[in-house]
Amino acid sequence: MMRWLLVGCLLPLWGCERYRVETHARPEFFKKAAAYQLPDEMVLEDGTIVRYTSQGAQSSFGRDGEQGGKPFEIREEKTGGEIVLHNKLPEHVLINALNCVRNQEYQLLWDQLLATYTKEEYGKEGQGFDQFAAFFTKERHELAGTLTRMVAGLPHQEVRFDEIGNGVTRCALRPQVSGPFKYKTVFVLNEDGALKLGMIK
Repeated sequence: MMRWLLVGCLLPLWGCERYRVETHARPEFFKKAAAYQLPDEMVLEDGTIVRYTSQGAQSSFGRDGEQGGKPFEIREEKTGGEIVLHNKLPEHVLINALNCVRNQEYQLLWDQLLATYTKEEYGKEGQGFDQFAAFFTKERHELAGTLTRMVAGLPHQEVRFDEIGNGVTRCALRPQVSGPFKYKTVFVLNEDGALKLGMIK
């Protein structure tokens, strides 16, 4: 099966530092959903310092944001059955990808969520949607498991988000929870302001 490729250098630049500081924008929804006071800063077992800043309602998971007088929906079902996927945050890409995999909506995933770059890489190998759908069909259980764990772990900071350059965000399960999963990382690409799924590995 073709391995998905990714534009840009993925090597971290802070390999020789003693510790790393990550800053994350945390949607207000997390605070409302949590049964306890969420910390503004935490230190992980590997020494990583995670700091959080609050993010307004428009970047929520579609539960309390307003856009043009109506709630923002990451998955909009229009009259007539058409489905439109919206992604303002990498988290939205994870949720939309999970729903598409669960529902086996591979054409929707290909048409609206998959990065143009990734489609072009399929094309370079003489492949296209049929091979993409075959891969997702074969790996559906493993992919759904990883995406489900990522989405479930978002309020508990169990997914790390790293901007690694060239409009690429790496979303990775933290080592404490990633062990049982075949796939552990999702790469999200920013293509002219539109967030897309680039690669799952």
